[in-house]
Amino acid sequence: MNTKGNQRVRLTKRLLRESLIKLLGKQTIYDITVSQLCEDAEINRSTFYKYYNNIREIYEEIEQEALEAGESCIAGVSAQDRDSVILRVAELLSHIRDNSELYTLLFENSADGEFPFKLIEGTVGRITDMHEFMPESMRGYAEYCSLFVVSGSLSIIRRWLSNGMNESPRELAELILNIATGKIGFRI
Repeated sequence: MNTKGNQRVRLTKRLLRESLIKLLGKQTIYDITVSQLCEDAEINRSTFYKYYNNIREIYEEIEQEALEAGESCIAGVSAQDRDSVILRVAELLSHIRDNSELYTLLFENSADGEFPFKLIEGTVGRITDMHEFMPESMRGYAEYCSLFVVSGSLSIIRRWLSNGMNESPRELAELILNIATGKIGFRI
């Protein structure tokens, strides 16, 4: 295909993604119709169906792009280097902050409910391989510990987004890492 055609395809898909994100701010993915989406994007329905079978396909593209962006923030991290982990998690949190509207919508409108967990598991969860940090006698619990870290990190990030992101990405990265590695001692 020629360059002009490629640009047109990219523009059309971008308009549809932007319109979907805009509409998700007002209603759930299940309530959005192809007609609404096309009207908002100022695209014909036939053009929509030229590239997509349904709205969920666009949503999945948006999710996949966000997952890839998150993974690129964490790429090259060394789990043994605390400063590297904090730097990379802070980079991920900066990306989430800079795209907070998108991530808030993705967290709240995940079509299958899995996007938030995929994002955190594929990033923070990858860093905190619990086997490396646990005594030999406790390694049978590594899966539970990883699940706890991923779920906890997700809850912290969701709260941070909903509270206006007052803490810096670095502060939040340090908090997550300190909780994940037991550096914060809680007394019961």
